[in-house]
Amino acid sequence: AEESRKRAEREADLRRSRDAEERARAASGAGSQWRDLIRAKIMANWRRPPTARAGIECVVKVTQVPGGTVQSVKILSCNGDEAVRQSIELAVMNASPLPPPPDAALFERNLEVVFKPND
Repeated sequence: AEESRKRAEREADLRRSRDAEERARAASGAGSQWRDLIRAKIMANWRRPPTARAGIECVVKVTQVPGGTVQSVKILSCNGDEAVRQSIELAVMNASPLPPPPDAALFERNLEVVFKPND
């Protein structure tokens, strides 16, 4: 009886950790889909300046409130010139409100978004 009780506990523990892993995997998938939606909305609002060259890659810190309203934009790193940086900041502000996450638990106030237009 003791042995079967221990086996049942082990199986329950395994099930719990497998469920937690599946939830985490689903959340990370949903989180990356959400980031893709945000990136797409920013890209849709981006107006390429004449000085923009191929291979732009910028990391932008976006601070938002629940509901997706952008509070601030800060370029963390960018290989584009000042016009490119300003155009990206403007695109982020114009993309406000950002798309909501598929699950409210995934909401992040501070997001780092990699802005990399396909040339």
